[in-house]
Amino acid sequence: MRIPSWNAAIAAIALSLTCATQAQAVVGGRDATVVDNPSMVGLVEHGQPASDALFCGGALIAPTVVVTAMHCLDGASQQPGTIDVVGGALSRTDPNLKSVQVAELMRHPNWDESRTLHDVLVMRLTAPLPLPSVAVAGPDDAALSAPGSVLRATGWGLTNFKDNDSQPDQLKEADIPVVDDSVCAGFFGEAIYDATFQLCGRSPSGKPDTCQGDSGGPLIGGGAGAERLVGVVSYGPTSCGAKDGAAVYADVASERGWILSSAGLPDTTGATPTPAAPAPPAPPAAKNTVKLRLGEISCSDVTCRVIIKASGKGRADIADVILRVNRRSQDGLPPAKRFARAKKVRPGRYSAKTLLPYGVLSLSAVAYDQSGAQLGKPAKETIVVE
Repeated sequence: MRIPSWNAAIAAIALSLTCATQAQAVVGGRDATVVDNPSMVGLVEHGQPASDALFCGGALIAPTVVVTAMHCLDGASQQPGTIDVVGGALSRTDPNLKSVQVAELMRHPNWDESRTLHDVLVMRLTAPLPLPSVAVAGPDDAALSAPGSVLRATGWGLTNFKDNDSQPDQLKEADIPVVDDSVCAGFFGEAIYDATFQLCGRSPSGKPDTCQGDSGGPLIGGGAGAERLVGVVSYGPTSCGAKDGAAVYADVASERGWILSSAGLPDTTGATPTPAAPAPPAPPAAKNTVKLRLGEISCSDVTCRVIIKASGKGRADIADVILRVNRRSQDGLPPAKRFARAKKVRPGRYSAKTLLPYGVLSLSAVAYDQSGAQLGKPAKETIVVE
């Protein structure tokens, strides 16, 4: 494992992950059937079999159009020809699984990677996929995403967040209850969660839950014959299936105008699609600068503790410190994006608990004031966990 000079402690990470065991079944989910979500597709590296290189999910909204998550891309330089879309079978090893190359990528103009906001991507394919398409949720479907409703998630993601070998062969499905926005705002912080463009999902016991590799996959609502694409799997906390956790999904209805316009599809509700509003300007820098740096990392069998140190004249203005762990798709590993809200342990010192998965990881810590404005620049480190 190649690590920064400050951390022999990270060596414990590899041990904690290799000792993990595979769960039996999305986390806590069940095997999907052919009628659950026939528009479900997967993303794979071009020319590679889905059994080896499936890294994200998606939903077919027209024979040549797929909706997935922005964060599934390997950076802004990702080219459409490097991705294939597969679908038409429940098993990743089924010889009947159909594959079509991506012809064009429509990136959301307001994508905010630091907050995983506007986490919606439209793909156009070089040829039609012979699968049913799912309708995009609109203004008449508000009840489907209201707190108390239950949406269906499907994916080939990990069934055990501690085991990178737990990606199932068979497509899994899970019923995800929608909860009030205050749950995710309280869990991730109001500086991260956006109630306008995101949905909050949380099972009472923590399971079922979506996990790494389910990213970009659909949340489906509505009865038989009236299914709607309501959400897109976006990000979650430091672990999947935790009892006190929550997960965030892109709200498709709030992005409907941009999705249909980018896909070249008509809006059957009769509403006039409006272009996405320009991104708001960044808040002015605080007069008193805050400087963050990442300190030592120590790990148990389940989680790692990351120490974050704050200095500078504006240190007293800090209301929240958020640690973000980001892994782009690499070497057969699906993308992973996790947030941890740090706790203040003493003046100028914060502690965040998270799991650090395998691969090249980008760690960043950001401080916010009471209004949600960023204080100073993020502290960043890149580590490799093997």
